[in-house]
Amino acid sequence: MPELPEVTTTANKLNKILPGLKITSIWTNYDSPYFYGKENIKDPKYFINFKKEIVGTRIKSSYRVGKNVLIDIEGPRTILIHMKMTGHVLYGNYKRSTIEEMSNGKRQKVRGWIPVDKGPLQDKFNQYIRLVFELSNGKFLVLSDARRFAKVCLISDGKIENFKDLKDLGPDPTKKEFNFKIFKEILNKKPEGRIKNVLMEQEIISGIGNIYSDEALWMTGIHPEENPKKLTDNEMKELLKNIKTILKKGIDFGGDSTSDYRQPDGTPGNFQKHHKVYRRKGQKCLLPKCSGKIIRLVVGGRSAHFCDTHQKLKK
Repeated sequence: MPELPEVTTTANKLNKILPGLKITSIWTNYDSPYFYGKENIKDPKYFINFKKEIVGTRIKSSYRVGKNVLIDIEGPRTILIHMKMTGHVLYGNYKRSTIEEMSNGKRQKVRGWIPVDKGPLQDKFNQYIRLVFELSNGKFLVLSDARRFAKVCLISDGKIENFKDLKDLGPDPTKKEFNFKIFKEILNKKPEGRIKNVLMEQEIISGIGNIYSDEALWMTGIHPEENPKKLTDNEMKELLKNIKTILKKGIDFGGDSTSDYRQPDGTPGNFQKHHKVYRRKGQKCLLPKCSGKIIRLVVGGRSAHFCDTHQKLKK
């Protein structure tokens, strides 16, 4: 799932492209009975109103809240895109075409969208187009989502702070005001929890997921199953510093494309080339003078990668 650096990269790049453009039409092939009656474009009735509200409006800005891309349009209204497991937002020239897709284990031909220009938008991870916004400059903003898990909806009044998907999010760890005092208070809310899971709980801290929690804990030398109550103030301060460092590094490298994520121009991010621990199971620890190797275990239903030597559980 795209985490804070990937969503930040997407929102920042869209904010350089989209402001001032009008949305001239919208298309989707999302349709799921599970979402009927819910605030989600996967409900066809909701999509009809979504389209009516948005077509003809001008885009004002794009930014990130938690793991959500928010696009402000005239109104004031806001389009919310949560990319979930395999979603990512792309921008470029597209056209309607007949494509082949898997459905119920069978390959079939359907009407879909393909990029006009040769290049990174033709990456195989970019071919699952589920949502298309046609723009006034003749180009398209599209959502590729292989597993159809992404969420798109409209915040009609523009009051994002009250919207149910956003109002309970924890503080943003990249903000300057996210300091040691706040971090310690947060960890003290879950004293018996496992630090890996606490860091990834969006109501506690927003934006951190599997990749960046593994990397920050490795940098700090903390076992992913350690209880927050056993951490000293110095360890908490070091962990906070490393969280901020690793998230900034992720943003600087354009996000992580270990899996499906791609930047809006279709190119991969580069953070996966700089992993110290994530998905390095069985390999030698890269910490200088450490003789350990990387172990993978499941913590609270999520994978965790750590060194068996310098990340020990406290007794």
